[in-house]
Amino acid sequence: MYSPKISEELISPLYHQAKSRGIPMTRLVNEILLKHLSLEVQPDKVSEVKLEVYSSDQKEAS
Repeated sequence: MYSPKISEELISPLYHQAKSRGIPMTRLVNEILLKHLSLEVQPDKVSEVKLEVYSSDQKEAS
């Protein structure tokens, strides 16, 4: 599987944004990419994009 490297200057802003939203950085990056790509892809194709959800994405029940 292809795993691109994120530019060093983006790591800190991504980390802080994800932390403030209470989600993992991977989920934040997936959301950002999905939103950006959905602007370029035909609307009927966007529904075919699937985000992977990891157990660390789930908030602990109170």
